[in-house]
Amino acid sequence: MDDKQFEKRMELLKKSYDRMESQLDPEAVFTQIEAENATQHSPEIITTKKPPLRWQKPAVWIASIASVLLVGVLVSSYMINQPTITNSEEDVSLEEPQKAGNKKWIENITKKYNSKKEQIRRELKVSIDELNAFEFIKEADAKLDFYTRNNLRLLESDKQYLKDAEENVLNELMTPRRAIETIEERKQLSFDESLEVYRLYEKTVLELEGFYSNLLVQYEPLLKKKMDINQYPSDLKAIFEAANNQFMELKVDDEGKFYFKANPINGEFVQDSIQQLHPDIFGYFEYLEKGHLLLADDLRYTREETAKSLKIMERSLIADVDAGSSTYKVLRQSFENTWLVLLKGTASYPALTKDGKPHKEYMNFLQKVANGTYGEVMKKTASTILNELQQDNRSNTLAQLSAYDIWTIILQTREETAGFINDSDFTIVSIDESQIKSIYEQYKKSDTETIINQLRPLNMVSLYLYAVTIGDESLQKAILMPETNINTSLLDKVKSLDIFSQLGEYDGMYPMVAVRVSGEYQDMYGRQFLIKLSQNKEGNYRITGIMD
Repeated sequence: MDDKQFEKRMELLKKSYDRMESQLDPEAVFTQIEAENATQHSPEIITTKKPPLRWQKPAVWIASIASVLLVGVLVSSYMINQPTITNSEEDVSLEEPQKAGNKKWIENITKKYNSKKEQIRRELKVSIDELNAFEFIKEADAKLDFYTRNNLRLLESDKQYLKDAEENVLNELMTPRRAIETIEERKQLSFDESLEVYRLYEKTVLELEGFYSNLLVQYEPLLKKKMDINQYPSDLKAIFEAANNQFMELKVDDEGKFYFKANPINGEFVQDSIQQLHPDIFGYFEYLEKGHLLLADDLRYTREETAKSLKIMERSLIADVDAGSSTYKVLRQSFENTWLVLLKGTASYPALTKDGKPHKEYMNFLQKVANGTYGEVMKKTASTILNELQQDNRSNTLAQLSAYDIWTIILQTREETAGFINDSDFTIVSIDESQIKSIYEQYKKSDTETIINQLRPLNMVSLYLYAVTIGDESLQKAILMPETNINTSLLDKVKSLDIFSQLGEYDGMYPMVAVRVSGEYQDMYGRQFLIKLSQNKEGNYRITGIMD
């Protein structure tokens, strides 16, 4: 209710009250009662009309009281109901345009969504039931349902939220082609921008590959005839057109089965705009196109093809700063395990001959790796293995090599002395010499093994560094893993803990401590040392490697 309505209601109420007041004047009523009492005692007045007079007295009182009560009820009723009426009308005045606006937004986004969904159905050449069966469409439908159910009471101030919600919903409707098309008419993309394109592409490509590959099963006898595509029946040609439109090419596996595989980077249907992607992103596309490089304990592809793929993947592992993402971890695991198998040899590509001597082809491959033909990460390791094999036909480096070692080499190559040590995967502490001395005093007073076994990797490395600075060789030996080839000479010149500023304990699948060198000493010692640990037979940590 607005101010004009309120004033009008009050004016009407006052007029009603004024009319009641002129008809029932309380003073006039009491004057009349007193006059009647006086008349009642006068002889002239005592007549046969006495009974009606007795009835009139209470009637007058009742009328007076009723009139007062009526006015009270009217006024109190109005005053009590006034706020409720006002709030209700105000709520309605606010909510109706709001609901109408949001309903209009819901109608608009639903219309846009259904239009784009129909475009994708035609692009993929599928029925509505087939389209709705895709997981990425189900996820998109669910997001639309979420936003349209939860935006009914949003205010005008939430326009930006509604705009973002619309964008989020419509972006769920994606295909591999539409993902690549997002880079058209744009400048050269940064790595992060290229990574966003990859994530859009990855969202649907594997599911669509599987869908179109399954459609080929019924046409295998026809496909084996290796006919020209123009000779295929119309329904098979439609499958090829739809798959090719998503950068997919026909492939045949080792069992002779046909399938589609997308290759938007250097395949048959590549677009010119792909060159605008940052080159370091291609490692992710390479893995998605090649899949697992290993088949059991052997290679899926030739040794050279595998190594070339690893070189492309290496660039992504070095460039991507988000080492904790699931995308990175999958690529990293494939890289580590494949290089490990390549270097140790497989049944198809053995490292050693039957008499235990290095295989000639393997030595040639090692030379290429050492020369940098297949990337930078494994150059130094391959060179070391090559030299050891050339000297006495055996290599301790190769025998002890693990996936963990390859991960530490990746870290070194990423040059993340300052960057990676501050990664969320690390627990960072400053060097506290007083605390280290306290641990050392406990070590001297009790059983050596008992104290060391209780230490976490961070404290164990701290104690080892302190033992190096004071020349306690027995403690150093106790902390190092027995029968391992550890290059301790890197720390021989260290005489004070002041050289170090921070320790970072890696909390991932491999225990490791990064030792940060203080700025004024970096020219002499480098920027960091990486100290790796592993558990012995008793399950206690010991240092197994030191690298700069």
